Amino acid sequence: MASTLLKRVIRLVTDAHIALYRMSSGKLVNKVANLPLLLITTAGRKSGKLRTSPIVYIKDGPDYLVAASAGGMDWHPDWYLNLRNNPKAKIQVGQKVLDVTATMPKGEERTRLYEKFKVASNNFVKYEQSTSRVIPVVRLTPTETVTNT
Repeated sequence: MASTLLKRVIRLVTDAHIALYRMSSGKLVNKVANLPLLLITTAGRKSGKLRTSPIVYIKDGPDYLVAASAGGMDWHPDWYLNLRNNPKAKIQVGQKVLDVTATMPKGEERTRLYEKFKVASNNFVKYEQSTSRVIPVVRLTPTETVTNT
């Protein structure tokens, strides 16, 4: 029950965050935990409906790294589960909208990349300490620029 209520509250806050990001082309609410923010749109793994989530990222060459931290909760975020089912997505970074393909680094590569998040923000140290799961890192590789908003 508590986790259902928490997920509803998170969804309401997320929807407001997305609306502000889109209205301002990423100029408002564009940083969380001292990291820049992007919007990712994935296809729901059960419904197929498009779902959008705000996520902090770290640039890695032409790619974008995101961590499926869910704020240190004991569950994976839906956007991550959707990407495991279908690695094709769209991201909005400021005014740019890009098609991307997701890959999930494993082992030492995942550990090395997650360290970048921990260096960038102490929040990621806390997230790791507050959950028993290994927090996945996802590499989003642009396949082409779709449009500017």
